[in-house]
Amino acid sequence: MPKSSVFRFSTAEFPERERIAVYREVFGRCATLDITPLSRECRADVEWHVLPGASVMWGGNSPHRYMWGGTIAQRFRAGPDLGKTDDDCLVTWAMSPTHFQHLGKEITVETGAATLMSCVDKATIEHARPIRHVTVKVPRATLKPLIMGLEDAFMRPVCAEVDVLRLLKSYAESVRICENAGSALRHAMVLHVCDLIALAFGATGDTMELAGRRGLPAARLDAMKKHMLAHLGEPSFSVRDVARAQGVSPRYVQMLFDRDGLTFSSFLLRSRLALAHRRLSDPASARLPIGTIAIDCGFGDLSYFNQSFRRAYGETPTDVKSRARRRRD
Repeated sequence: MPKSSVFRFSTAEFPERERIAVYREVFGRCATLDITPLSRECRADVEWHVLPGASVMWGGNSPHRYMWGGTIAQRFRAGPDLGKTDDDCLVTWAMSPTHFQHLGKEITVETGAATLMSCVDKATIEHARPIRHVTVKVPRATLKPLIMGLEDAFMRPVCAEVDVLRLLKSYAESVRICENAGSALRHAMVLHVCDLIALAFGATGDTMELAGRRGLPAARLDAMKKHMLAHLGEPSFSVRDVARAQGVSPRYVQMLFDRDGLTFSSFLLRSRLALAHRRLSDPASARLPIGTIAIDCGFGDLSYFNQSFRRAYGETPTDVKSRARRRRD
């Protein structure tokens, strides 16, 4: 598996009559899959991030049947290393019910639930309707010491409402955003992803302790920051709001930020100032008063906003706004 790469594919780039053939040859070969459309339309898009020791794929497609294992693996043995599955396990979840046949079991998994599977054993996955889905792939050798009775966890879905699964889904999106992150951060994110998978599917006692100190707090802090960024415009937003959303105590929120080297308040202020700077730098916002932009970014006191902005950027909001206006003109 390459150290780090991104593979993107979309059938929209090809004439309709060629789509299924190209989809089978390009994506099917990469992922070692046999692909059968279940409707007259063939539509699919894929974004596949390959990291050191794991990969995450986001996809969407019209109804299809996907099969792997057995003679299919032999047929695609000459394919690229991107989809090598000899000893991999995968965790997958979708935004619509999905039918699985694997290891002598046949189940239909509800929307948002996650399923753990073996890539070396034959499997069939069917989507009867257009769907969005995410798949995380990790070497079996990595998961086996982390999950008690790994083989017993295959085809045992984890409900969408399980807290650690929600954190895994959110953290996977951060992997997508950090496409250009350094190698140290990518390695850390892979460790965190493996911790979360183990916690979701049956971590051993030692793994539970380690994940509770490593992957779980990292994913929890990541989710907290995303929640804060979504509510920057609320002047009364506080640590209690984040704690309530995450189901933890305000003290625990403060502790995670302290461990990250930044207090809750300083992260909130820095994020609001960054948002205000982007708004002031946008020529499209040139006609908006500075006070309006400050309020929209969560600042209730214009004097405090001006002082904080100047300390952070070494210039006033007026300087930034004037520069943007000149670019517009």
